[in-house]
Amino acid sequence: MERMLLKRKRGFTLIELLVVIAIIAILIALLLPAVQQAREAARRSQCKNNLKQIGLALHNYHDNFRTFPPGDVRRTYGSGVQSWTTSQLGWIPRILPFLDQAPLYNQINWEMESGVSAAPNNNIRREKLPVVRCPSDSSRQPSGTYGPTNYMACRGTGASSTANISGSIFAQNSNVRIRDIEDGTSNTMMVSETFASAPLCSDQPSGGVCPASCQTSGFPAYTGGAQQGFSWFWAQVYEAHYYGTVYGPNHEQPDCGGGSSTTAAILAARSKHTGGVHVLVADGAVRFASNSIDLQTWRDLGAPADGNVIGEW
Repeated sequence: MERMLLKRKRGFTLIELLVVIAIIAILIALLLPAVQQAREAARRSQCKNNLKQIGLALHNYHDNFRTFPPGDVRRTYGSGVQSWTTSQLGWIPRILPFLDQAPLYNQINWEMESGVSAAPNNNIRREKLPVVRCPSDSSRQPSGTYGPTNYMACRGTGASSTANISGSIFAQNSNVRIRDIEDGTSNTMMVSETFASAPLCSDQPSGGVCPASCQTSGFPAYTGGAQQGFSWFWAQVYEAHYYGTVYGPNHEQPDCGGGSSTTAAILAARSKHTGGVHVLVADGAVRFASNSIDLQTWRDLGAPADGNVIGEW
C-alpha cells in the first residue's frame, strides 16, 4: 500500500517576522517625509492662490473706485474726537465684494462710531474667512473671537500709519492709484504673510532683542487675556493690517506690539513656509521672497516711489 506523505506548511519564525516589521518601518519612515512634503506643497500652493485672489480683488476695487482701498480710515487726529469704528475695518473688509463676500460686505455699518459694540459690525468681525488664512499656519484663537488673518498690507519702513506715498501703497486715509506707483507695479509689494497669532514679545526666541518700548502684554489682546500674545484679525485695529520692511522676512528680531508712536506694531513678514514668505506684487503676481533677500532690496520693494533700482530677487 502506497503511503501519502503529508507535508506540514512552515510558518514564519520570530526572527523573520521581526525582519519584515523592520522593513515595513523603514519604508514608512522613508515615505512619511515625502507625504509631508507633498502636503506642504499643496498648502503652499493654496496660500499662493489666496494671495492671487486678494490681488485680483484689489485690482477690481481699483477699477471701480480708481484707487486702491485705504489701509485704514480715521476721521480726525484732534483731541476729544473719537475715530470711526471703521478705522478698525481696514483694507480687507473693503474688498469683500470682490472676494465673493458681497452679502457680508452689505452687513457692515460704515458709519458706526468708535465705542459702539453692538451688532452688526462685531458679528461681522467674527466671520472666519478661508481666503485670508494660510493653510500652513495652524494658529488658532479660542472660539468666539474675531476672524484671524495671515495676510497684511505693506507699509514700508514707516512705523506710524499716516499716509505717505513714498512709504507704502496702504496707509491711514490713503488713496493710492496705480499711476502713483512710480517705481513700477512689478517692483512694488502690496501684501505678504504673517502668523495669525504669535507669542508675546518677551516670550519669543532669544535670537532677537525686545525693544525697551515694546509692550510685554499681548497686543492686541483680543484672544481672551493680555497674556495670549499677538493675534491678527482681518477686520480689527489698524496695527493688524500692516507689516513693515524695517526687518527682512522671518527676521529673528521679535515683533513689537505697542510702545511709543514710533515703534507701534513693528511687524515683519513671516510665514510657516520653509525659507521665506509669499509676496503679492502690485501687478497682481505672487512671488516667493527668500529669508536671505538683501535688506535694501526688501525695503525698496516696499516703497512705491523711492526711485531706487531693484535687481533680481
